[in-house]
Amino acid sequence: MTPLEDLITIEFFFQKSELIVTFLIVLLGITFGNIRIKGVGFGSSGVLIVAMIAGYLYQFNPVPILQDLGIVLFLLCVGLEAGPSFFRAFKQHGKRFITNVIILLVISGINTVVIIYLAGVPVGIGLGLFGGAFTSSPALVSALQFSPESEVIFGYGVAYPFGLLGVILFISIAMRILRRRLEEETRSYSNMVAKLYRVINDKYHGQLIKEISDIQDSNVVISGILRDLSLRTASGSTALFKNDIVRLEGAQQDVEKVGSILGEEVLENFEESPELDSRSIVVENKSVINRSLTDLGIRLRFNVSLTRVIRANLEFIPRYDQVLEYGDVMVAVGSPYQLDQLEMFLGHEHQAVQRRVDIRSLAAALFLAFFIGGLIIPFPAIGNFSLGLAGGGLVAGLIFGHFGQIGNFIGRFPRNATEVLKELGLALFFVQVGFETGQSFVEFLDYDVIYYALYAILFTMIPMAASFLTGHYIMKIPISECFGVICGGMTFTPGLDIIREVDKSERPVVAYSSVYPVSLILVILLVQGMYLSLMLLGG
Repeated sequence: MTPLEDLITIEFFFQKSELIVTFLIVLLGITFGNIRIKGVGFGSSGVLIVAMIAGYLYQFNPVPILQDLGIVLFLLCVGLEAGPSFFRAFKQHGKRFITNVIILLVISGINTVVIIYLAGVPVGIGLGLFGGAFTSSPALVSALQFSPESEVIFGYGVAYPFGLLGVILFISIAMRILRRRLEEETRSYSNMVAKLYRVINDKYHGQLIKEISDIQDSNVVISGILRDLSLRTASGSTALFKNDIVRLEGAQQDVEKVGSILGEEVLENFEESPELDSRSIVVENKSVINRSLTDLGIRLRFNVSLTRVIRANLEFIPRYDQVLEYGDVMVAVGSPYQLDQLEMFLGHEHQAVQRRVDIRSLAAALFLAFFIGGLIIPFPAIGNFSLGLAGGGLVAGLIFGHFGQIGNFIGRFPRNATEVLKELGLALFFVQVGFETGQSFVEFLDYDVIYYALYAILFTMIPMAASFLTGHYIMKIPISECFGVICGGMTFTPGLDIIREVDKSERPVVAYSSVYPVSLILVILLVQGMYLSLMLLGG
């Protein structure tokens, strides 16, 4: 065989290898999606965009089995994440946060159906516009089960950038207008402050924190120490040295009193240090309830600083004999790895969670997903009914996630492992859908795009405004928590960063995390409800 023939053979191999092309697109798409401007980027949708471009330019053929595996893996992991807190959230937060997010989604559904029906927008494009306006991958996946892929992807692609910008602008402008009121609310529900002091009192040089009575007898905690340009956590067994910069947290008068004893206040800032992070963790592990911090040995086991406890909307500094109650929010400072371990210990993940992905259990969950999705139930009046692969993956994930363990099969994996599997599934699904719709997307482009962009803005703005007005002015939810609910309801994490620029407390985070798993499921059901409504209206 001649060298030229060898070259042709290699070229032929690469042209025919679907897996090489698929994972090249995944690599390029994730790289593109990770590009962020002021913290905002396309995320997982970057894979879809790159796949559509590749599909248009090179007419790659999709691989159906990879598309099926991707959608099941993605929705299975959505269910696994939501399962532990999905049903409990309705009871624990039903009166405030869940009610508000349901209002958000119901208004979204009504608003979307009315605009699609009155404007005569094709159903597939309309549902795609909704998914893009909400920047919601679950909404997109759900819409693709009912409508032509080319229409849904076209609507999603048109609306997505307007959804991103719409949410960011709405929250940014609202926070700017309401900033003074928000600051007043923040001061009213929290008297906790954090200040930095340099240790200059020779009396405390070399002493352990637990031996300093002025600290132990006060309601102040040292959440971090800056020493020799290195930031570290503090526990009772940590020694203080002259020129250490310590971060004191507690009531303002207590912090100022202890700080003046230790030394002098400084204006240095190490809040943004990559070495330490702050996280709010909800106590849900039943084995730690009614046990004290000393008994659990949290500070020694995880090398973190517990800076405050939020219980029934009250904040206080935890003492060593502090007894934990179910639903307490523990604010901890430590390295990201240490906080991950503490969250697994205190949170629901500690129950039946594996330190690694159990392949046997994952195979069982996937088998159940495909089994449920493949069931066809005949109904005399309406014909055959099936949940389909998407419904099967979601139901299987909720079952495994809720119970945690079924026989010898584990249903809760480490968060980072579930996230990887979810992103992989979504990427595989997006690649195949992008290949199939890349050509048709360009063919759909016409002057109607201007109207579709306007509809996308309305799909975003109207529900957010209605949810905020209802939540804040009628349900009396504080501003930052109200926007936390909105971001959680729209599964839009970057919006949370905008809120925390003004309110750095855990309150918007708790509101967001309380509704996020519920919203993942409800938005999927909402798309199905909108589709059925449009079919009844003759859309």
